[in-house]
Amino acid sequence: MSPALGFVVLNYVNHDETVRCVDSILALPGDAPVVVVDNASPNGAFDVLLRHFAGHLRVSVLQSGRNGGYSAGNNVGIRALRERGILNVVIATSDTRVESPDLIERCLAARDAGIAVVGPYVRGDEPGSDNPILLRLTLQYIAAIHLGKLWTLMKSVALLTLFKPRPTRSTADATTAAGLTDVYMVHGCFLFLSEHYLRAFGELDEDLFMYGEEDLIAFNCARRGLRVVYDPRLVIYHGDAKSTSPGEFRLRAVAASMATLRRKMPVGPLINAYLRSH
Repeated sequence: MSPALGFVVLNYVNHDETVRCVDSILALPGDAPVVVVDNASPNGAFDVLLRHFAGHLRVSVLQSGRNGGYSAGNNVGIRALRERGILNVVIATSDTRVESPDLIERCLAARDAGIAVVGPYVRGDEPGSDNPILLRLTLQYIAAIHLGKLWTLMKSVALLTLFKPRPTRSTADATTAAGLTDVYMVHGCFLFLSEHYLRAFGELDEDLFMYGEEDLIAFNCARRGLRVVYDPRLVIYHGDAKSTSPGEFRLRAVAASMATLRRKMPVGPLINAYLRSH
């Protein structure tokens, strides 16, 4: 009988971080498998990870074959778990570590409650959590996606006076609240995608390379009426290690992702989702 849940840990270059992440997962109760996917690291990280986890029954180390970005790399792991009959998947970047021993239990309870996506309390080196990214869909967010640079010129003059903005990042009250909170968007560094999401969409959209994946996941859920929740009882540490350096490449990647999001997330469905949620 296949385990009810599996993990995908995406590695690029930072194999030491990946080992620490996987070790934190292996410390959890149960026998959940872990698929480590090396996203074509140019520094030999795949061979290092293959040797490190050789003979470990719960850990598989795969290579993507190309650096297709966050979604393409995670899809390699999602497909490997699907072949084993596992449709409930936690995807984690290499710079995260699990700190809640009941994480698997709570994720499966959320699945049983019909929830599609769960985001945990994301603890970093600064106080507070990076989750949720958006408590609810806002007109400001829609404008930011579809107006781009024009939005930055308009918002201080018009939209901030016409539409009172709501806080988009989590506050101390939100992060310490007990129980689940329905939200619009959670951080992509660590996500539980239940079978309710993966049966609907199969896998992540590979047209996005490095940014905007959580935006599209949130949009998919809003369009299908699937629940996205924030669970502050699940705690992970996010070290925010950088696999790519700031510079022209990152700027191009952000611009390309924004163009893709505008195409994938038309303003009409976004407005409809906004109206349904208010």
